[in-house]
Amino acid sequence: LLKIHEVAAAYFREQLGAPGGARARQQLRDRDVTPQTIEQLGLGYAPQGRDGLRSRLAQQGFSTPVLLQSGLVLQRDTGELVDRFRNRLMIPICRDTGSIIAFGGRAMDPDQVPKYLNSPETPIYSKSRTLYGLNLSKQAIRKLGYAVMVEGYFDFAQVYQSQAAPVVATCGTALTPTQAQLLRRFTTRVVLS
Repeated sequence: LLKIHEVAAAYFREQLGAPGGARARQQLRDRDVTPQTIEQLGLGYAPQGRDGLRSRLAQQGFSTPVLLQSGLVLQRDTGELVDRFRNRLMIPICRDTGSIIAFGGRAMDPDQVPKYLNSPETPIYSKSRTLYGLNLSKQAIRKLGYAVMVEGYFDFAQVYQSQAAPVVATCGTALTPTQAQLLRRFTTRVVLS
């Protein structure tokens, strides 16, 4: 499952740089996200098509059960396999060690729902046990002795990019006891923003 997420992240980064990723790149520029931050966060783009990622993963030798277990591919009632994420700005979600375990997908169009589509719970990902960006901020948190906790991926990106404070974000809208315990490994001082 870790390998399939690694391959998916590379695919999404490739698609962001392709001609079809132009709108996604423009949205990132409109949010003042720098190319360096895009690279550090591993941001990408899931194209509109229904099976671009699925085809890539199948070519890499991943079996249908693994595709479905990863949450990156869905099976329709008709039996058809389709990509979960389509026409979305893709945000990899990592363990504090840096391994990619899930994705958040930001809608590209104003009428696209939901606005954020996240990976489902899997054997390697539980949103209540994960803090977004901790892999990038944990050293600064330890060094400075505190963390600023924000709610969203792009809230994280803006603070991280500005280097204003050591920052993390919840995965989901609630702070769980498990997330608090995870953060306590690095600091006991947390500012909620």
